[in-house]
Amino acid sequence: METFLLFLFTVALTGFFVRRYLAKLAPPGQQAHPAPPAGQGGFERCPRCQKPTMGAPSFCPHCGAAFSMWKINRAPVQAANTSGAPAPLRPVINASVCMGCGSCAKGCPEVGALQVINGKSRLVRPELCVSHGRCATACPTGALTLSHDTAVQTLRVPLLSEHFETSVPGLFVIGELGGNGFIRSSINEGRLVVEHLRGLLGNPRPAESDLLDLVIVGSGPAGLSASLTAHQYGLKYLTLEQGEVASTIRHYPRHKFVMAEPVDIPLYGNLYIGDGAKETLLAVWDTIVKNTGIHLRTKERVETIVREEEGFRVGTGQGSYRTRYVVLAIGKQGVPRRLGVPGEESNKVFYRLIEAETYRDQDILVVGGGDSALEAAVALARVDGNRVTVAYRGNDFQRARERNRQQLEAEEATGKIRVLRSSQVAEILEDRVKVSVAGSVLDFPNHFVFVLAGGESPEDFLRKTGVKIVEKRIS
Repeated sequence: METFLLFLFTVALTGFFVRRYLAKLAPPGQQAHPAPPAGQGGFERCPRCQKPTMGAPSFCPHCGAAFSMWKINRAPVQAANTSGAPAPLRPVINASVCMGCGSCAKGCPEVGALQVINGKSRLVRPELCVSHGRCATACPTGALTLSHDTAVQTLRVPLLSEHFETSVPGLFVIGELGGNGFIRSSINEGRLVVEHLRGLLGNPRPAESDLLDLVIVGSGPAGLSASLTAHQYGLKYLTLEQGEVASTIRHYPRHKFVMAEPVDIPLYGNLYIGDGAKETLLAVWDTIVKNTGIHLRTKERVETIVREEEGFRVGTGQGSYRTRYVVLAIGKQGVPRRLGVPGEESNKVFYRLIEAETYRDQDILVVGGGDSALEAAVALARVDGNRVTVAYRGNDFQRARERNRQQLEAEEATGKIRVLRSSQVAEILEDRVKVSVAGSVLDFPNHFVFVLAGGESPEDFLRKTGVKIVEKRIS
């Protein structure tokens, strides 16, 4: 058996060197196998190595890059439908908005057409759909709509090139903000964008110059990977984070399964976390940051990005930095409005609801009176066993859409949601919360607090920076 394995290894190694030798025999400036133009004859160039691939492989046979990373970048910008007769109406689910509460599946009389899989609703049996639209009516977040289109998801994302460059030359977007929220893909994007920038930078600047090679904004999976890659290549960079390292992952529910497959981390190697829990992943990432010594500044929020002759000037509350390139890896959370009350720093306080079904049989307080707050409250109330309270400083919910107001009122009438109007959170304790209402203070049990009181969205920030935002339909 050992002799056979040695034979296979010898054959593979010989083939590798023979292939390299034959490639060298090709005349200078000419490929051993000339590539036809992209898109002709079934050939397409890999965005990473620019070598041709045939057919529709999942990975580049030359450099190993996963083509799924460019699925959103390559998707066409949404345009008006100019075709003839429309296709039948079908549920279209925006995965970035879906909370996984299952209201659509429960509201659909065609049992089995819709299911919640991995925390997101999916149309698993389209042949059962009869287009009555009850699923769309039942959805509390507006994630599910009815469409004649065959796309399964609609995304509002920055217009990006295959190198993740925005419509502003020199400004790049990676990770969740670009439409790809998977940890593995975000890590890969961070590495790829810095590899591309390394080629653009050429000779390094003098050490005494205050001009940085790049500023990385955000230290989630994409930002951390970009930082480690820049550190590995010896680039002159700085990473700025408005909160803590990987703050988006820190705001996932405790023990939430966030990673189930190995991924290669720059300056670390192959990372595999068997239990997939966020606590284990964060512990590893904190160790990587500490041991590698990457240039990272936390609690420093980027406020402005201004184009200059040699690149950009990035402004924060603590100062400004000159840089040739900027990589944005800030996620979709944006800058939430905080309450400013004692206990708000507790790890049970969140500024975004990711998956409602993760919370079961819990005492939950939702703070806010807009669409996000009402949608979250309704989604949480529809999960078995939850006891949901909404605290809002106003008397009514006129800022929210009528459908959300109606759904909140319906849940309030059944007792699944308690609404505290003209109220303000006074204090957040370990297992309780205090809310001031009409001059008195209510003290009641609490496991989680969701502060959904608005703030500046990443899209607003991108628009102020000059980045073009488009809608893409992902098939």
